[in-house]
Amino acid sequence: MKMNLWKNLTDQHPTQAKENQLGRLLKDRKVGQPLRYGHLGMIPLFGSECTKAQYALPETALSLTKVTNYGQMILKNSGNRPAIVPLNLGYFQLGAQNHAMCTSWVLNAGEEREFKDACCIQESQGGYIKESDDRFIVLPHSLRKAALALKGKEEYGKLWQSITTFNTQLGLKARGHLDEMKQAFQPELLQTVYHLEPQPEQTGAIFLLNDEIVGIELAPDAAFWAELHTPLVMYCYAPLRLAEAYAQRSATKGEALNVQGLTSFKMLKERYEALQHKRVKTAETMLNDLGEVTYSSTKEQENKEHRLFTVRAGAFAGQMVMHGNQMAYASLFNEKVAVV
Repeated sequence: MKMNLWKNLTDQHPTQAKENQLGRLLKDRKVGQPLRYGHLGMIPLFGSECTKAQYALPETALSLTKVTNYGQMILKNSGNRPAIVPLNLGYFQLGAQNHAMCTSWVLNAGEEREFKDACCIQESQGGYIKESDDRFIVLPHSLRKAALALKGKEEYGKLWQSITTFNTQLGLKARGHLDEMKQAFQPELLQTVYHLEPQPEQTGAIFLLNDEIVGIELAPDAAFWAELHTPLVMYCYAPLRLAEAYAQRSATKGEALNVQGLTSFKMLKERYEALQHKRVKTAETMLNDLGEVTYSSTKEQENKEHRLFTVRAGAFAGQMVMHGNQMAYASLFNEKVAVV
């Protein structure tokens, strides 16, 4: 699905979302002012079906307590509410092998669980993580298709070849060390976060690469999103921009503010507000069109009123968490974009 966020779209499709359409996942979500940084764009989303504070906050409550063996990690929810483990959560740790999840999960309050189908994301570093105080990461978008396909497979080196290919797309050493990216591009990764900063009360986002939708990210509430935003933008989506720059592909340009014939600050303000309004309307059209895409789902976990599903919708795949009949969390990626 490729849509130009800045072209003048006037067709509106306000439809009643069916249960098997993405509009069901996007219920009660409203778009905000789109942001752009080079090749990468973000449409912030606001609102949620979920009541606030249904879930523990991911960075505050979740911790990697131990790696019991290569490819096997223990996560703990120290919160007093259920915690959603974000899809493809991982940890970098100095002096030990870094690991990441292939799946999402819902942990009960205080629950500690071992995941035996995790993956090592550092090929030759020895040592097990005993406990990590570091902030979590989210695997780069280019690795998510491979990681999701490997859920359930207990083989610690299963992602190394994909990481090697990913590194070469950034001009890095051809080896299965994901931290090569962090060491080489930390300033650029942070810069992307600064340009695509979270908005007050934001609960999700649609991410675009050269105006093509590459990701749909939904959180249960604004507090959850506030902790998810930085690792998601910095490690999952910012590398897409880096890969485009390394390949010397030009970024698509949005419609610029027309400054011809300006005679007053009032006229400038009016033109700027009109452009902002136009961009929001175009984003709303995109959300409506996206909502008409049908999806199928497979249940992976049922924990009381919490259910985890793997989802496929056209070019998109990923996972979602339902709280009863309410959409709590979703992370869907475009499988056809920037795949290793």
